[in-house]
Amino acid sequence: MADFETLIYEVGDDGVAQVTLNRPERRNALNHDLLEELEQVFDAVENDDNVRIAVITGAGPAFCAGYDLTPNQERPTYSATERWENTHWQARLVSRPWYSRVPWIAAVDGPAAAAGNVLAMSCDLIVASERAQFGEPEIRHVAHSPHVLLPFITSNRHLREFYYTGDFIDVETAEKWDLVNKVVPAGEALDAAMEMARRIAQVPPFALQMMKRSITAVYDAQGFGKGLDDHLMLRMIESLTPDVPEREHLGKVRVEQGMRAFLDARDGPFR
Repeated sequence: MADFETLIYEVGDDGVAQVTLNRPERRNALNHDLLEELEQVFDAVENDDNVRIAVITGAGPAFCAGYDLTPNQERPTYSATERWENTHWQARLVSRPWYSRVPWIAAVDGPAAAAGNVLAMSCDLIVASERAQFGEPEIRHVAHSPHVLLPFITSNRHLREFYYTGDFIDVETAEKWDLVNKVVPAGEALDAAMEMARRIAQVPPFALQMMKRSITAVYDAQGFGKGLDDHLMLRMIESLTPDVPEREHLGKVRVEQGMRAFLDARDGPFR
């Protein structure tokens, strides 16, 4: 099994794979290295018939803070075509649990933000602790969610408030909105998720995978796949539209003053 620098991947004899995002000092934010390693792990799960179900969690106090927005990172240089493909690659990558051949359980024991929220919501099941939070605040700095999943998961009124404000919701609200399967005490999300995974892993794998394919097919018949394609197009158009003053201002603050100043400027009006 490959060694990873930004995550931990292991498969038990019971057929349960465990993936731990392992950048706790950055609240498991998804930088380029973590995204590439996450893709390798998704591929490994798909290609290993011994894996019956997978659990994903985050090390430290957060599940995942979303894409790493830290300024002045060393980033790959892309041509126009490569940039297009890379942007879609990132968005599709955090949605991969949805289309995986095996079920995925997210064990959320802290904030799941932005792309981190999409990663959790793309899983088949979510076990969340009392300190879990869910939010997609990107709209506040004029960015789009990687994938607008909630129209297929919760009610119209709830999802519009969630996306329009960028506010985080606590685990009680998430449970009321049917976004999580189980709520457990702080620090117990992973253990509870593994217990659930081991129970599901006892189901004959062919039957389990065919049931997941059937459920996924129903959502696609309702427009799930086309909705993602259309969303990605709108997301790209938004990112390429010039002279959006709020985005320009906040981007300048992030680069010149750092992430703390950026977050204060972005979120301050909402406190």
